[in-house]
Amino acid sequence: MPNVFWAAFAGAAAAGLITLIAVLTAEWFRWFLDRPLVKVEMTLGFWVNRSGIKSEERQVFYEVRNPHSKPVTLDAFGLIYKGSKSGRLQISPQQGYQFPYQLDGGKLLSQWTPLIELLITLEGREIAPRDLKKVWVRASSGKVYRGNIKKWVIRDIEEELEKELKKAKESPTPSPPP
Repeated sequence: MPNVFWAAFAGAAAAGLITLIAVLTAEWFRWFLDRPLVKVEMTLGFWVNRSGIKSEERQVFYEVRNPHSKPVTLDAFGLIYKGSKSGRLQISPQQGYQFPYQLDGGKLLSQWTPLIELLITLEGREIAPRDLKKVWVRASSGKVYRGNIKKWVIRDIEEELEKELKKAKESPTPSPPP
């Protein structure tokens, strides 16, 4: 009779443990799917208005996506550079997107800056475009989400910089007024 008691007790304990593990696994999986996770990307392009007219000035686009269901509050974004100097370059948002900004689940935040402004900023800080490595966005919790910058974007930025330098050399310098 005592053996039957211990066998029943062991069976009930095993069933309880398996149930506990299943519930904890399900909760962890639900949390894993719903956690705020931001994807950051940088591309180059042109603005096209509603009539289909393309802007003359090239733009740098920063896209931040929240593919999960939980919202995340963003408070800053920018670029990470490495080279002779290393560091972060913070970029100011345009009008209409004031930080902190709550990015709801499944939504996209798109920021942009004219490429020429980025080139001027890089030149002022003596950062070569090839030193740009990552784009980042920071959540108000302090977590920093990073995304790699694609090589074709860096190549196009370098080409644009060369064009601007060539234009500056070819254009006559204005003489000072008398």
